[in-house]
Amino acid sequence: MASSLNLVNELRPVTSTTTRRYGKLLWVDAYHITTAPGLRLRTSTKSEWLPFTHPEGQLYFYMKRGQFSVVTEENVLNIETDDLVSSYLAVIEKRILECGIILPQTCELFVELRFDETSQTSICAYYFVDHHSRCLFWLEPTSSELLDMGMVVSDSHLDTALERLYWVHVEFFPMHVCAQMMPLVLDNLISVICHGMTDRMTSRTSTFPYTEEKCDQLLRALSLRRGEPLDGHTLCFVARLWGAINNQRFMTYYGQENAQLDRLHPPMPEDIVDCPWMRALANLTLWGIPHHYYSKLHDLFVHDQVYVDHWQTFMAACVSEWRGLLLWAFSVLIASILISMLPRASLTSSVAPIFAASSSILSGSILLLRHHGFEDATASFAASFLRTAKSSDWGFLPLSVVYSMPKAMYLWSMGLMVAQFVFWVSRVVGVFWASGGAGFLALMGYGVLYFTSLEDDHDSMTTMLRSHWQTFQNDSVEAAETSTV
Repeated sequence: MASSLNLVNELRPVTSTTTRRYGKLLWVDAYHITTAPGLRLRTSTKSEWLPFTHPEGQLYFYMKRGQFSVVTEENVLNIETDDLVSSYLAVIEKRILECGIILPQTCELFVELRFDETSQTSICAYYFVDHHSRCLFWLEPTSSELLDMGMVVSDSHLDTALERLYWVHVEFFPMHVCAQMMPLVLDNLISVICHGMTDRMTSRTSTFPYTEEKCDQLLRALSLRRGEPLDGHTLCFVARLWGAINNQRFMTYYGQENAQLDRLHPPMPEDIVDCPWMRALANLTLWGIPHHYYSKLHDLFVHDQVYVDHWQTFMAACVSEWRGLLLWAFSVLIASILISMLPRASLTSSVAPIFAASSSILSGSILLLRHHGFEDATASFAASFLRTAKSSDWGFLPLSVVYSMPKAMYLWSMGLMVAQFVFWVSRVVGVFWASGGAGFLALMGYGVLYFTSLEDDHDSMTTMLRSHWQTFQNDSVEAAETSTV
């Protein structure tokens, strides 16, 4: 295939995270073979390329060439592929001479062939790494936007991004370079994770990416290799952890003037989409429950980041609540139906509680089906879900209202069922006794809420309801004035 393609002297800068390593859709060609009698000797090639096998099983090749070494996942044992790779290496060497670039002694080149079957052309994706400074570099000016590296705030912030990409490269190609790595790489990683675990244990808003339990597991694995020479397998997972930590450092502006020290404090102003009058109306009609979910969702998605343990805890609590409300709402539904079957009962008064209980059951069932497995989702999935669910006009308000429906409709069904029962009692024993019973129930409910709430909760609840009511009134007046004009 390579011989039928025209060589195009186009070099495309890429990063270690934008290669086709995990995106290749190639099939293996398996076949049977007959072995010769006797011990089978392993075949050896006279190629300058040295083969290595990644701990995950991926074959890659390494070669020392002039001023730099080269690694690639292309099958250079194929003569046509080897010729095409060699042609591109010659182009790269020519470009280095033309630009007068002085390469560091510890630099390494990654190349990857990309083919366009339509135009019968090929492109060489490449990047250089320097094992001494732990960064990536290229032969021409490149944009962090085109390389999908994210926006930076300083040169040191860019260094953090490049170091993260360096560790990703080492993770993918660890077997030939492990002897060059100092054991201090492992010792420093242990120190960083120890601090992160302590930070997580003593702060509920820590920005460290791993939980205490995960840190403990990682430290156990790392401690098994402490004091031992670094081999390729150890360097592979050490590099993966360093890549994850440097990625988090980049996201939280580690080492910058305004680093994010608190998970709930965004490092830069956010465009908060809010509709106070609609949020006030939703809280008034749904018992203030959307306010709870609205705050939770905003805390989960600060600066477009999601911490997986906080997301899993939130979703586990939601799923548990929705599952429990199914039982309670079903009980209210049955009770309301039974009350409607009593002598002198009014069927009309049973419509509202039955409708509210059915709405709670329906919304809860849909949410449980839609969010199946969300409590075990990854951080990237959670971020993608929240980014999609966040409305450009309403923010997280629609999602907050939907999450509130099972509980809010259950509370409405309870209140309406009590009203249905009081109405039936008034028709049986009289309005006086029914009114007295209703007053007693209302007083008892208020007492339970009052004496089980903190003193600050009374003020905050009163303030919240008052502010919601004032916001709703002000927006209604403004809308009336606008329509009048």
